[in-house]
Amino acid sequence: MMNTGGVGNFPRNALEQALGVMKGWEELKDKLQVPNMSLSDFEKKIKETQKKIEEAEEKRRQRGKAIESRNTSIEKVWDLTKRVRNAAKATFGDDSPEIEKFGGKSAQMRKAYLKRKEMEED
Repeated sequence: MMNTGGVGNFPRNALEQALGVMKGWEELKDKLQVPNMSLSDFEKKIKETQKKIEEAEEKRRQRGKAIESRNTSIEKVWDLTKRVRNAAKATFGDDSPEIEKFGGKSAQMRKAYLKRKEMEED
């Protein structure tokens, strides 16, 4: 079965277990033979894995910082958007059709919607 990027088919502490096995193999290296693999091959693979884990953790931290930066930027744009809409309301009035050009609804349209909704509920 192929791992497609989700959680793999291994325990959460797989690396810890591998390090324990490597330590045991180092202590008994003369007594243990593993076909088609040497202790140095195993150690090399563990080091590669540790490096990949560190890279993934760094990318996770970078992603978190990028999301935080994105959210801060969106929040600033949203504050400016509200500021422009408020200026438009102050300039043109709540009941003016110009308010619609700023993504809002004039007070007349809001009142008409509420009246329709009340009539539907009765």
